[in-house]
Amino acid sequence: MDVSGQYSNPLVKRMARNPLKDKIAVVGLGSTAYGRDLARSELSLGLEAAVKAIADAGIDRQEIDGICGSGMTPLAMGGAGFLSLQGALGIERCTWVKNGWLGSAFVYAVEAVFSGLCDTVLVVQTNLRGVGMSRAAARDPFRLRASKYGDVGGDVGLGDFAKRWFHSGEPYAAMMRRYMHDFGTSQDAFGLMAVSNRSHGARNPEAVMRNAITLDGYYGSRMIWQPMRVADMDVPVDCAEAFIITTAERARDLKTKPVYVHAMSLGGARVGEFYENTLGWTENAFWVALQGLWARSDIKVTDLDLFFPYDGYTLDAIAVTEAAGFCKPGEAGDYFKDSWDFTRNVLRLNGRTEVTTNGGGLGMGRAGGSNLYSEAIRQLRGTEGERQVKGAGTALVGIGSFFHDPSAVVLCTG
Repeated sequence: MDVSGQYSNPLVKRMARNPLKDKIAVVGLGSTAYGRDLARSELSLGLEAAVKAIADAGIDRQEIDGICGSGMTPLAMGGAGFLSLQGALGIERCTWVKNGWLGSAFVYAVEAVFSGLCDTVLVVQTNLRGVGMSRAAARDPFRLRASKYGDVGGDVGLGDFAKRWFHSGEPYAAMMRRYMHDFGTSQDAFGLMAVSNRSHGARNPEAVMRNAITLDGYYGSRMIWQPMRVADMDVPVDCAEAFIITTAERARDLKTKPVYVHAMSLGGARVGEFYENTLGWTENAFWVALQGLWARSDIKVTDLDLFFPYDGYTLDAIAVTEAAGFCKPGEAGDYFKDSWDFTRNVLRLNGRTEVTTNGGGLGMGRAGGSNLYSEAIRQLRGTEGERQVKGAGTALVGIGSFFHDPSAVVLCTG
């Protein structure tokens, strides 16, 4: 792939189809507050976001005939899975249901509407500050019980620590070291991404981290796993986001400004279930997802007004940036320095593309990437006041892991 986002693989070009281009729209959006200790269950948070999204779309809840809930376990106690959501909201009939997480949940919902399995989908994504994410959370009886009987926690990774389903970051620290070794770079790329997101977070009244940092502050932050620092890791919070997705035809009859799905792709690489099996830097799932996206999209990387790379770790955001074609592999550090807006202390790629304008997971708080979708939608609607990016009409959202649930989605105003 070159820096224009074009691919030379003839098989990908030959196989790529995009029949859903601009035919599916986001018409409703709902968010809860973000906080370190909101003392609420995932279901409580998810229902608040869902009710807000339904009201925002201006539809009756009985028009919803598809639900994508949060997590992986439909029967999770206190969770916001599709069974709990449908029952609590009193939605009588659904012809499509599923649970999902990270960026793929949004993609699943778009697929369902386009395929005709349903006409209007409610997507709900929730997060709690888990017991594996902070010592304070591990001492909280409410959170301990939620981890025991809830979704991903007790049922994933037990008896096999190699699965690394913990937020301590050691597999990612190893990948950071490998990146620095292979490309002969410093940590500046990671640091500048952290500084940019924290600067945007400081301007976002909904963000948990309202204090901006400098590059020196990044290097001075506490070491977790060499070379990973605490400033490289997203901030665990309690929160929920919800979306209403329907056809472009139905969207024209609703009160909200629709945001259209122009192109999208998932990505899978031959890693299996273990982080330690990760492939080379340009072979991981982010590259697969972005390759699939650009093969289907008429909008290219140089056309983007907004860019939202997942920042569960700064390493993720660097991978999405390079996989998207903003720069060549290993060149993010120098590219970021050339793209720095010294007035606002943020990144502005290609002299025009704004990056993670709400602060993302590093600044606003950990939402599994769902707050990247919500911020992209709000910016494309043009509702963000002093934070609004003028004339924003296109956005790329890239969310997921190096090997599981990666997604790449281009949104536009039509």
